[in-house]
Amino acid sequence: MTGIPGTVIGRPGGSLVDAGWAKNAAVADIGRAGEQRTAAVLNDLARLPSGPTVLHDLRIPIPGFTANIDHVVVAGSRVTIIDSKVWRHGIYWTAAGRTRRGLEKIDFADKKTLPTAQAALRRHLDSRMTRDTVFGTNILAVWPAGDGALLTFAYRPQDAVVVHGRTLRRRLPRLTGAAPADPVIVQILSQLVNGTDA
Repeated sequence: MTGIPGTVIGRPGGSLVDAGWAKNAAVADIGRAGEQRTAAVLNDLARLPSGPTVLHDLRIPIPGFTANIDHVVVAGSRVTIIDSKVWRHGIYWTAAGRTRRGLEKIDFADKKTLPTAQAALRRHLDSRMTRDTVFGTNILAVWPAGDGALLTFAYRPQDAVVVHGRTLRRRLPRLTGAAPADPVIVQILSQLVNGTDA
């Protein structure tokens, strides 16, 4: 089977346009900007001569579940889920399953969206394919909001690796792979991209 080289599908940050669930419009704008920064790096990876396929803003295939998947990279039969975040400066650290910024407890850093999304995508693909799909380690791409140091060396999210935005370009090919995508996986996942028919 021949893979699909270097394709980009979807619009980064699309779910944050007129996002009534966001705290306010400014928060939605900041989140969208983070997704667009990550997308710029991912799209460059897809543009390599034998690059992977990148999909932006996918529905999580769980009825009634409102969170989305920011980005997915398909390299061969390997699927990697990426969540983009923009966080205030500070030191983020995890102990006993709880994350703090300095001494302040940060509940949003301990959400289980990535493992939930991965399990849902695995079930979705398994029900539509006869061969196995390999899931890479989920990636949490964290960008700093404004000035100041954003330190995540002691942050341990569940089922994900944290990558600071400034190192994302260098680390992505190793974390996601860079091979042309399996066209069957791309076809199935592209139906989950927001703005397309289910």
